[in-house]
Amino acid sequence: MSGKNLKGLLALNGVALGLLAAVTLSPAAEAQFNRVRGDYTMVSGRSQGSLPYIVYIANESTREIVAVRYNVQQNIFEGMGYADLATDANAVRQRGK
Repeated sequence: MSGKNLKGLLALNGVALGLLAAVTLSPAAEAQFNRVRGDYTMVSGRSQGSLPYIVYIANESTREIVAVRYNVQQNIFEGMGYADLATDANAVRQRGK
């Protein structure tokens, strides 16, 4: 291998090593640490005045629930509602005192 090729290869390896170090040592995104992995339960049901079924998706880890339905004409999911069950439970406890 000639000296010119060896110098180019060493320079390229140095740049690759520098990029690897920058990616490895860079701080992680804040959202990766603030959110726990979810444990989900999904149930379908009907709502009064609504023809299509509604799907209720509950995240047991964060105690959140969301309701969605599928709009066949527009081929999209529509959000029907959201609730933070922990906040709702605290509100009920406060009213009971």
